Amino acid sequence: MPYTREINLSRGKVELPLFLPVATRGFVKAVPMQKINEMNIKALISNSVHLTISPGLDILDKTNGINGYTGFKGSYFTDSGGFQILKKELVRIESDGIVFTDRKSGKSIKVTPEVSSEIQSRIKSDVAMMLDDCPPYGEDRKRFSQSVKRTYEWGKIFSSMKQPGQKRFGIIQGGFDPELRRESASLMTSLEFDGFAIGGLKIGEPKELTDSILRKTLPLIPKDFPIYLMGVGDPNSILEYSEQGVDIFDSTYPTRNARHGFALTTDGPVNLKNSKYIHDFNPIEVGCSCETCIHYNRAELRELLKNEDPSFQYLVTVHNLNFMQRFMEKVRETKGEARAIAKKFSKINNSEANNVGSG
Repeated sequence: MPYTREINLSRGKVELPLFLPVATRGFVKAVPMQKINEMNIKALISNSVHLTISPGLDILDKTNGINGYTGFKGSYFTDSGGFQILKKELVRIESDGIVFTDRKSGKSIKVTPEVSSEIQSRIKSDVAMMLDDCPPYGEDRKRFSQSVKRTYEWGKIFSSMKQPGQKRFGIIQGGFDPELRRESASLMTSLEFDGFAIGGLKIGEPKELTDSILRKTLPLIPKDFPIYLMGVGDPNSILEYSEQGVDIFDSTYPTRNARHGFALTTDGPVNLKNSKYIHDFNPIEVGCSCETCIHYNRAELRELLKNEDPSFQYLVTVHNLNFMQRFMEKVRETKGEARAIAKKFSKINNSEANNVGSG
């Protein structure tokens, strides 16, 4: 039976489960926005702190928000930047907010819940994620307990500053302690949010620990709210976690893998760097109707990769995004087919591809 959940955004309804390609500064790497629109991709995830640094809010104001700036016809989700706390050399966390430093420009910006609300309001994203405190894996219980309380205090401010036409998601923290997860879920679901993300997972912990915490946290969120698990994009995990109740996923998995030579197919990842494709004149995936599979074969693509031709990144990224579109449709409508494909992406059988694009 088809999965019928959906989220109603300002640019229309979007079916769930949903996968969000990463567009950090509004654009998907290597693919023009015209192509993204042609592919009928419904939503992207961008980083509000990066957008504030470049191109800057003044530019986005002049274009009436991020969609006017990029030309994307779908919906944007914007992350608050809290996840960047994991990169300790680039952030300084304070009681009222986080100071971010941009690696490229050296610019710094302090983001409080109020500032994050203003930034994401000016960006005009359809879904804004609250500013949260996300400690890295390995911190002690005291630090995770602190993050639960701090995230709740920041959530109270952020949820009270709602903007017309913009949904706002709270984030549940608590590290890897079920009691802290229960406390955070109770605190966050007491606030007026439109959906909830389960934060602080997929940050370097063993999969068994991720699975355990997820199983214990999901039942704590009311069923009528969409649930978002950030940083998950491999088909095996998407299928597994969607069957447990997760509605929204995001990851650089398809795009980063493309840039490293891995194409995604219904038979698993194809490593185009492999010499066995020198005389393989089949498309990446037989039966795929994407531009790349219609016009190019594996031998040609391997040669483009070998010669560092920039068109390679475009061509394989287009295919991988097309694959993700098709896979998510199967997750929603034909679970049996999705399950058969997901098995081809187990970490045991395809560890190299999973390691390349797990972020």
